Amino acid sequence: MKQPTRVLIIDDSPFICRLLANYLESAADVTVVGTANDGVTGLAQIRQLRPDVVTLDVEMPQMDGLATLEHIMHDMPVPVLMISGISRRSARLSLRAMELGAVDFTLKYTPQSDTNPETLRKEILAKVRAAAQVKVVRSVRPRSLGDSASGGAAMNGDPLPSRAQQPPLESYSQASRLPGGVLVIGASTGGPVAVRELLSQLPIHFPAAIILVQHMPATFTNVLATQLNNSVALNVREAQMGDRLRPGQVLIAPGDYHLLVRPDSRVYLNQADKIMGHRPSINVTMQSVAQAFGHRTRGVLLTGMGEDGVLGLVAIRSKGGQSYAQNAETCVVDGMPQRARELGLADFVGTPAQIAQRLREEMAVDNEWQMAAEMLSVPLI
Repeated sequence: MKQPTRVLIIDDSPFICRLLANYLESAADVTVVGTANDGVTGLAQIRQLRPDVVTLDVEMPQMDGLATLEHIMHDMPVPVLMISGISRRSARLSLRAMELGAVDFTLKYTPQSDTNPETLRKEILAKVRAAAQVKVVRSVRPRSLGDSASGGAAMNGDPLPSRAQQPPLESYSQASRLPGGVLVIGASTGGPVAVRELLSQLPIHFPAAIILVQHMPATFTNVLATQLNNSVALNVREAQMGDRLRPGQVLIAPGDYHLLVRPDSRVYLNQADKIMGHRPSINVTMQSVAQAFGHRTRGVLLTGMGEDGVLGLVAIRSKGGQSYAQNAETCVVDGMPQRARELGLADFVGTPAQIAQRLREEMAVDNEWQMAAEMLSVPLI
């Protein structure tokens, strides 16, 4: 019989400690082995109890969550799930925590929030179970930035479904404004680091418009957009209603909104029902873009739990577009990409950097092309 997942809770709030313990111990396959109200005590508890997973408050006195996390990753690596508030500061700290090696984060319950406690309980249990499967290395460098894992071609076997060979040209009259088409990237657990690795390898004059759908709350997607915009060559921002897709620009689907694209290349946001528990939904965006841009659509599935995005790749391939999936070795949680690989839905499998290289090759983004584009962008004197 499989032993239950042993969890240590580190949080300075007695209320949150009790709440998390109640959530976790409501499941037969999870047990709480201890609690600590600060980072120093938490580190001692980790050494003594050797938990399978640690839940860690982002903001604490004495030693905050980031400092505690760095000690954990360096001295006694164990999967860590960050417990975060909803402020921009908490969002920035949580995203930084994932760069330092945390598996994922979940929002902290507050009586004033509109979060359904039962929904939060299920989410925390799912993320703890996923975290328990992650192999953490003794390093402050996240696994998803590892470059030793090799990529590979897509799995053999008949794809489901086969890609269309000759998409009707008449359906793309409005889409011709984007000759490079549209690239949709979907990511969940571990996504921010993998996304940055991919986008950092794309040039400023990348010919396709890019849409990122990352499973995150609203405040977090806005902070993620700011951080990515400051760290990659491409222009990155959170999408707004009516935005027009442009080559070399990355639009991030706002948290709590589905993002769709119309044939005139304009963005449409709505708050329709969650799909597979997600809003934004990767499937919704990929299906919308495939419908509008047909064979000019490319879809990438990066690390994450569940199967969101799989049906999106089906839609893209049915229109003659191309599809890509992250390899198992560099995924924090190999859920969405694994399902895509199992179904033969990935034309290419590799690390985020290898996927970026493949995109550059396929779209003929070589040095000469970039130099010509840069020369054209220089104002005449």
